[in-house]
Amino acid sequence: MSGASRSGVRSNAGRLVTTRLSAWVQAAAANCIVAPSGAVKTLPGQGGVVTGIDLGDRAGSWIGDHVEPGLSLGHPDPAANRALRALSCAGNPVVMLDGPAAGAKGVVYGKHGAVLAMFAQADLARIAPGERVSIDAEGGGLALDDAPDVVLHSCSPALLHRWLQARDDGGRIVVPVAAILPPVAAAAGIGMPAAMFNMDLHIYAEPVASAAANLRFGDIVAVLDQDHRYSRRFAKGWVAVGVISHGEAGAGGHGHGLMTLLTAPMERVTLQLSSGACLATLLSGAPAS
Repeated sequence: MSGASRSGVRSNAGRLVTTRLSAWVQAAAANCIVAPSGAVKTLPGQGGVVTGIDLGDRAGSWIGDHVEPGLSLGHPDPAANRALRALSCAGNPVVMLDGPAAGAKGVVYGKHGAVLAMFAQADLARIAPGERVSIDAEGGGLALDDAPDVVLHSCSPALLHRWLQARDDGGRIVVPVAAILPPVAAAAGIGMPAAMFNMDLHIYAEPVASAAANLRFGDIVAVLDQDHRYSRRFAKGWVAVGVISHGEAGAGGHGHGLMTLLTAPMERVTLQLSSGACLATLLSGAPAS
């Protein structure tokens, strides 16, 4: 059995396994960074519960280091934590299991060192580090039936079939994106497993700075000449497409974090600029246009 979007972009979604994972809200970090000027700053870092920032909010200019909106999730057992990072996918549902917000529902939107999830701000206000969540993980092994060289990572079927809904006249899959960045944008994270971690973007110099200036948390962004089928590497004629998951660090090569969703040869896809190519829109059920 396969799944299909309205356009006929078909996947193996009907044969995927859903696994219920457990995780804990991680403690927050205070990070010491060295700015390009040589100034040393101590800033709010990754982890913990970050309130006041939503998917769809601008990702740049926050006074923090790799800021992760919402919840940062991990597991104290190394094997369970590996499964959490490998199997969680953007669009998977998250439920609080204890604490004042028990029963509240959120969604996975990204990965960094941890799995990242967003909840409503009223629920975030009641959540604390150390509390438990469950994730219904679905998307590991997700593939397109008729495009084996288009490889998916960390993408749930729910997101896939709201995001990829058309083919062009040449039969190429239309991939809505908020921005298209040149190869020089690929920075920290090159060589790491694409299904487990994010890749930071180099956003502090042209030609990337202007293109990345208005990126939002949850924006889906393409980086040219990147092959992310396994580990991440430069490959002429390929493209990697991912979601903006964390904020910048203020240091070269450590800009916004991009969690890979899709990688393919360029001749198999058509990148289409779209203001709707953001998880804030796609996970609410509205299609990118």
